[in-house]
Amino acid sequence: MPVSVPCPVSVHDAELPGTRLRFAECGDGPPMIIVPATVSLIEDWTPMIQFIGQRYRTYFFEMPGHGGSTPLAEGFSSTRLTAVIGDLADHVGAEQFALLGFSFGGILALRALQGLGPRVTKVGLLSPCVSNLALSRPPIDRALVSAVVSALEHRVPRNALAWLLNNEAAVRLVIWFMCDIGGFETPTDLRGRLMSYSSSTLQVLVAQVREILTVTEEELAGPYPQPCFFGMSEFDPLLEYRRTEAFVRANFSDLVVETFDWPYHAPPVPLTYDDYVRDYTTLLEADAARVSGAAATGI
Repeated sequence: MPVSVPCPVSVHDAELPGTRLRFAECGDGPPMIIVPATVSLIEDWTPMIQFIGQRYRTYFFEMPGHGGSTPLAEGFSSTRLTAVIGDLADHVGAEQFALLGFSFGGILALRALQGLGPRVTKVGLLSPCVSNLALSRPPIDRALVSAVVSALEHRVPRNALAWLLNNEAAVRLVIWFMCDIGGFETPTDLRGRLMSYSSSTLQVLVAQVREILTVTEEELAGPYPQPCFFGMSEFDPLLEYRRTEAFVRANFSDLVVETFDWPYHAPPVPLTYDDYVRDYTTLLEADAARVSGAAATGI
């Protein structure tokens, strides 16, 4: 039975071959690496890290080029991040580990499965992006986002936007575009976050959005032998549930599916540690039972 007092989170810097990576560590048990959703900070995910830390030795890192992590020399891509995940696992002494990915982290987790498969013991996919065809935004909105991404892939307009984000009116315009056109959801202070973005963070975000707009099911397809937990809301406004579920079922034979009824992709209000304990402790308990062979549910 998970304890009710959150375990402490320690934050470290790891000098890896491709980046100096800022990462968090929490809990005890078999190792699990949580891969971030777009540009996320450790502080955004601390309650989940502590919740998962009740059962796993949990690691969460900030994307290279964002937060306290330095950019990758050749630029960001999900394929290059696979090497970073493997290097982080080596750094913490985890020969094998579980993976958990949310949203864009679904792409990262699947890429890591392709590159590090024998080292991955199981995978959790929460509202994962698995294909550009699963995006539920109207075609005109996707075209507009793609046009902006194409412009920001060049250094001069990207640097100009980073400079403009010091301006309140420009930030309001960017927020409107991200939320109304891009369908972006965030529980964080988006205004304050945008005003702190550097050109390197924008470069990472642009690369991630480009992958979301272009990644295909064929690129991410398995089949994968690892046990998989798939959880998603059937009312997700950003990603189509049926198409996402069909992809996961086609590529994981050892699968547990949990369907939620959230009217959002990301919670509109950040979940606290107590929220996780109250609403999702049964998933951790089922995960422990599944490992022992007593149940076919869990993470």
